[in-house]
Amino acid sequence: MGSSARGAAYRAQYVVTFVVLGVLTLVELGVVRMPGIPTIGVRIALVTLAVAKSALIALFYMHLRFETPILRLTVLAPLVAPAIYGLILIAEAGARAMR
Repeated sequence: MGSSARGAAYRAQYVVTFVVLGVLTLVELGVVRMPGIPTIGVRIALVTLAVAKSALIALFYMHLRFETPILRLTVLAPLVAPAIYGLILIAEAGARAMR
């Protein structure tokens, strides 16, 4: 495979990733505007979509997909920690609202 073919493959990969991120953003907008979904469900869906988007950005645009597993964990663990914290806060708010 020549260098120009490899460059085209990498460009295509970035474009596909960009399109997927755009679709996930549209899904987020759809979740927010969809009537009938409980607030807790909307929040969990938005946190999950945010984690998925951040993982895509880290793997493809930060080139972590090509790194060793230990380096990936070193970088991705801090990205997942706030999402877990957010889910815990959402669960706590839901529990307080039920009292």
